[in-house]
Amino acid sequence: GFPAAEVLYNEDGSVRGVVTGNMGVGKDGQPTENFQLGMELHAKYTLFCEGARGHLGRQLTDRFKLRQNADPQVYGLGIKELWEIDPVKHKPGLVIHTAGWPLENDTYGGSFLYHMDNNQVVVGFVVGLGYSNPYLSPFEEFQRYKTHPSIRKFLEGGKRISYGARAIAAGGLMSLPKLVFPGGALVGCDAGFLNASRIKGSHAAIKTGKMAAEAAFDAVQAGRQNDELAAYPEAFET
Repeated sequence: GFPAAEVLYNEDGSVRGVVTGNMGVGKDGQPTENFQLGMELHAKYTLFCEGARGHLGRQLTDRFKLRQNADPQVYGLGIKELWEIDPVKHKPGLVIHTAGWPLENDTYGGSFLYHMDNNQVVVGFVVGLGYSNPYLSPFEEFQRYKTHPSIRKFLEGGKRISYGARAIAAGGLMSLPKLVFPGGALVGCDAGFLNASRIKGSHAAIKTGKMAAEAAFDAVQAGRQNDELAAYPEAFET
């Protein structure tokens, strides 16, 4: 992965930009022949869009006390697979959502199965990371889920092409932190915009990205820099 960046600050405490991590460092921590020193990127405004639990977002949250008036964030783990299935079983446009099984009643979670083009389906399972059973494995629960007759009938005889997993911030509106601070803003899942009840994450990430960009553009046009982009949270509220 890309080496971790760090936040740069101006003397007045506002965000100045980021410095990227050093590239071309060996497993022993020593520079290799491909070594490249990290670059300082200075900006009038810096937008942080790292996804759920972004490490710079968490540092900024602590530094600027952005969570003072927010509920604690709630996290889930989503696992997703892309399958190529038997053409006879394929129904382009079919959407299936489930809640519960095989999870116990004290663990929230659910699934999605979408029929795409080219005899492909994307199937995924989300497990809330608040479970009390220390032996629960989200991956194993996903495997059990695929044995349910309503799901198994689509996948049987098919072939898994790819898979992945990621953390999701599922606390919703009540868990949103303050979005802006001098010189920057949190966007998308770095702030926690996923609307779990409507299964809308990408939508909110794209929309808040546009709102933050418009606020930054207007501010720069007006000759401002490194202050708070109040127009961005106002646009979201509206």
